[in-house]
Amino acid sequence: MSSPNERVPFTGQQLMTIIVIGAAFWFVGALLCRMIGDMGWFDGPARFLVYVAIIPGTVPAVLMLRQIVKPTADQLALAIAIATAAAMVLDGIVLAWLPGLYGPGSAQTAASGALILWGAAVAIMLGCWFNRVPQ
Repeated sequence: MSSPNERVPFTGQQLMTIIVIGAAFWFVGALLCRMIGDMGWFDGPARFLVYVAIIPGTVPAVLMLRQIVKPTADQLALAIAIATAAAMVLDGIVLAWLPGLYGPGSAQTAASGALILWGAAVAIMLGCWFNRVPQ
């Protein structure tokens, strides 16, 4: 368990690794958003399937971060939240200044931004789920 005197219970190296992992997963997610948008998966019932697929698709990312960073059992949710914050910062920058990364047109850009936000929420919820105290 972390000491109550620690503000962020990670070493500098752990913190940088968490941020880099968050940025890397965001970049992969952004490229996937462009690809699935170009394939028409943001339209009709396919959108629902994409959103559902994000849930099991995010589990390996959480497990990978846990394996690489090695946070204590009570630090995983915070580590995921920090990684997700890094991803959301990049998403905000791209949506404002480089929206073409997500593909042509405002509809695909909006759909991509929404999917990134959904994935961020899923990652945080999974981090909390894996962080819970065993029964």
